[in-house]
Amino acid sequence: MSRLLEQKDLLNFFRKEVERAGGQSAWSRKAGVHRTIVNQVLGGRMRPGKAIIKALRLRVVYAVMDDQITK
Repeated sequence: MSRLLEQKDLLNFFRKEVERAGGQSAWSRKAGVHRTIVNQVLGGRMRPGKAIIKALRLRVVYAVMDDQITK
């Protein structure tokens, strides 16, 4: 099943996954992503990069808003 996530939803999902792993250090070790990057993303100072997206088993897609479609 697929679901589109807005940026805020992605961060909430990421926070839950980090909690589930036992914290930033534990998640970082499992995912192979430096802890400082995880901290910056969770703090809103950086957007999640490819490594975090991949570790969360997500992919980036682009969606056109209905009101942007021209006929």
